[in-house]
Amino acid sequence: MPSTVEVVSWLFVVTNTFRLFAYLPQIMAALKCPNGASAVSRVTWSYFALAHLTGHFYSRLVLHDPKMSMVLLGNFLACSTLVVIVSWKKMRHRASIAGLMAPAAQGAE
Repeated sequence: MPSTVEVVSWLFVVTNTFRLFAYLPQIMAALKCPNGASAVSRVTWSYFALAHLTGHFYSRLVLHDPKMSMVLLGNFLACSTLVVIVSWKKMRHRASIAGLMAPAAQGAE
């Protein structure tokens, strides 16, 4: 019979591995969003990414747990991917708004 530590360890690996797939709907929504993904907070997702990255290093360097380390690294990469996509969408949205507003501003001169 597995020990409590083994059960909890495997639950961590399984639930956090599936969490990687849970990021996909948020990433897809951000990609499809026509208004620069304005409903997605870069601060929040950046903080999540930072927390996963520090967890990765803690599990690698302090706990010497490669499974936990890889899971947390995957979560960091998923959060970072979302932050990059949202940043890109926001920049494109601002540029398109500026492009639309620029001719009107020039005509007013």
